[in-house]
Amino acid sequence: AATEATWRRTGGFCERYTGYGGEDTDFALTAASAGVGLWWVGGAPAYHQHHPVSRPPVEHLADILRNGAIFRQRWGRWPMEGWMRDFGRLGLVRHDPATDTWSAIPRHESS
Repeated sequence: AATEATWRRTGGFCERYTGYGGEDTDFALTAASAGVGLWWVGGAPAYHQHHPVSRPPVEHLADILRNGAIFRQRWGRWPMEGWMRDFGRLGLVRHDPATDTWSAIPRHESS
């Protein structure tokens, strides 16, 4: 939750993100950069829209790669590193340390 003034101070969510992944972490860093503090409000209700969960979320791989690249452009590092490593172990992505980029492995290469 945020007051309207705090929301304006952060600039809100970056609208470059689409689909699944990275936007919430980006917003947290944006808020921290704007000097927004985090407060614990014991007993306050919080709601989250239920959705099925998979680990790693292979059904969102394209979104995660795209949004992760946006995040890296904005913050200088990749988010969701655990998922990226898991995707790598599954043979779905590869990391190029020279350019610090992650990319999908075409199906014909991974089989």
